[in-house]
Amino acid sequence: MSERRLATLKGFYQNYVKPSYEMAHKAREEGKLVAWVASTFPVEILHAMDIIPVWPENYASLCATRKVSVPLCESAERKGFSKDLCSYARCVLGSLFDGENLPEGGIPKPDILVASTCACDTHMKWFQVASRIFKKPLFLLDVPYNVDSASPEQLEDRYVQHYVCQLEDLVSRLEKYSKMKLVDSKLRKTLTLSNKTSELWLKVQEYRKSVPTPMGAREAFSAVYFMLCVPGTEQAVGFYEELCAELEQRVKQGVGIIEDEKYRLVWDNLPLWFDLQFFQYLETLKAVVVAETFSHVWAGGLNPSKPYESLARKHLSNMANCTIERRIELIAALVKDFRANGVILPTNWGCRMMTIGETMVKEKIQEMTDVSSLILDVDSTDWRNYDEFKVKTKLETYLRTLNSLFKIGETRRSAL
Repeated sequence: MSERRLATLKGFYQNYVKPSYEMAHKAREEGKLVAWVASTFPVEILHAMDIIPVWPENYASLCATRKVSVPLCESAERKGFSKDLCSYARCVLGSLFDGENLPEGGIPKPDILVASTCACDTHMKWFQVASRIFKKPLFLLDVPYNVDSASPEQLEDRYVQHYVCQLEDLVSRLEKYSKMKLVDSKLRKTLTLSNKTSELWLKVQEYRKSVPTPMGAREAFSAVYFMLCVPGTEQAVGFYEELCAELEQRVKQGVGIIEDEKYRLVWDNLPLWFDLQFFQYLETLKAVVVAETFSHVWAGGLNPSKPYESLARKHLSNMANCTIERRIELIAALVKDFRANGVILPTNWGCRMMTIGETMVKEKIQEMTDVSSLILDVDSTDWRNYDEFKVKTKLETYLRTLNSLFKIGETRRSAL
């Protein structure tokens, strides 16, 4: 199966993720500003101001892949943080109390922290705690909740204007603190690169619609790093151009991630970062994850001539800032567009915001697509909340059920 792995993704951590942490540590030593950034914050602003962004959520996933996340969570728990708290937050906070044998020498210390209320309340409280620990300022975008789950084009003007005002105020505060100006031409260039990154990432998803699919979830959860963390860079554009070229060739040759693709699955929520081999286990069962909600929430068009407005429209319409109906609509669309015959709905105990309502999601997806879903109890970071035997038993039973439904469908068609 290894020969079917994408060449573009080989050595991804060593080639891209590890150097980014080394660069951030070095930048701070040289006196450059380093910012902790939460997802749903418009990171293009920081790129345009030459402020180095570091993503604590990414560092938590890194710690999980290196199998040190649970000891770090336990370190935070010993300091009084609840075991029910977001496992990303516990992991990263634990790394601040336990400085030994940390991946990449630990997460680079911030000079500033920036977050947005577009995602979850934990971001704000997590970053407030870190702000107190480091004695560094926290800049928060307090933006309206998209109660209608409106698309970027359908957002109410008052929502967009509120976000723009918040962004203008934040930029003013960043300029005052950093003593650096946000140059319009540099911001427009950054947004142009970010927009191109988004277009290429969506093109990657288009290739994945092919049967057999040329790219699975394990590769996608690595490759989304550029779309999420460094979208406004030449490196992101170059990487996705190379990935698209390889996927295009695979589609032309009819080469899939596995030889005998039987089950095409949609995956909601985050992966098990501490056990990415889980997706290879799926492949041994002839099942491939062809689409993930996580891969479809960070892309979005940006207009360099209207930088603040386009950033507002992109982030206000992010699934994390919308009602559960938005998530249901996205999953249903992925099922149809990617010709999926099954849906996996992980109840990620480490991220309640992305887990809430899975029973409702399951029922609605069945109604809308006639495709059944499987709810699995997992955790993205804390393997103490993961029963591997139970999860795999449920999964194998689910696939057998799907197989039975396939046979019933074939019998009915032949009878006609």
